[in-house]
Amino acid sequence: MDNNMTHSALPPLLKFENIARIYGSAFHGISLSTAVAVSILSPLAVVANGLILAAIWRNQSLRNPSYVLLAGLALTDLGTGLISQPMYVTNELIYLLKPRGSVVVTYAMVDGCVTLFSHSTAFIMTVMSIERWLHMARRSLINVRRAFIIVVSLFLLPIPVTVYRVLQRLKRAPTPVVDVISSSLVPFLLTVSSVAYLKVFRIIRRHQQQIQANGMSQNFAQPAINFTKYKKSVFSILYILVVFYMGYVPVAISMRISTVLINEQVVLSINFSFLFMFLSASLNPLLYLWRMKDIRNEVKLLIKRILHKEN
Repeated sequence: MDNNMTHSALPPLLKFENIARIYGSAFHGISLSTAVAVSILSPLAVVANGLILAAIWRNQSLRNPSYVLLAGLALTDLGTGLISQPMYVTNELIYLLKPRGSVVVTYAMVDGCVTLFSHSTAFIMTVMSIERWLHMARRSLINVRRAFIIVVSLFLLPIPVTVYRVLQRLKRAPTPVVDVISSSLVPFLLTVSSVAYLKVFRIIRRHQQQIQANGMSQNFAQPAINFTKYKKSVFSILYILVVFYMGYVPVAISMRISTVLINEQVVLSINFSFLFMFLSASLNPLLYLWRMKDIRNEVKLLIKRILHKEN
């Protein structure tokens, strides 16, 4: 296998002629279908996450630490829909139109965008999970100003790895160490998020046991109030975390497998896993609207104002 060519969602350094010969028209059909699906998801992600960001920005009462972190997550999804998905579609179409030509540059850009936004998303999701745990445990140290600083820092943190990966892709040289670090980071952060949420549910269970054992006595009324007040937000972030699992775990697994094994099943699984990852950027804002009444109301007002101006 020649180590001088590359293809979109495939691991780098594959030869196009071999891909076309081995996988044939079925592979091209799946690539085209994936590109069409992603091209539809892209504007949905941009519009939906743009509305969420505008709602949080316009309403000062929504600027609390939890919603600032949520805005950071919406910003990564906006970047995915605005940059990563169009680059992915462009790369797929270039390959389909010119299967014997090199798409090293577009592949490098897709790889860089996906690395930047996926890692930023994973970092923010982890911080959101830890924030809920600390909040339920009454040990939260995050205020609005610190939440802003955290979001900005988490956007800057993946930049060195992103730049290094892009430069190495442009040089058409393998980067096993960086690939392993990058592919291992998201599963690690998912593990941290899972542990944080296990602690959250331990706190919830302990509160319930206290309530049952003490019959809602005055000494334990405050934990009960806290549980009732924050139960919905805890489960809202849990649902967002589940969507993140569904979107990013398949990508992490398939890309890790591709470093040691390449066959038709692995190649196709990578294409489908990218589709699920891009889908999560459109599903997240729908979850916000479903689970968070204040954001839902603000978005409704925003849409009414936009429609009123147009009329």
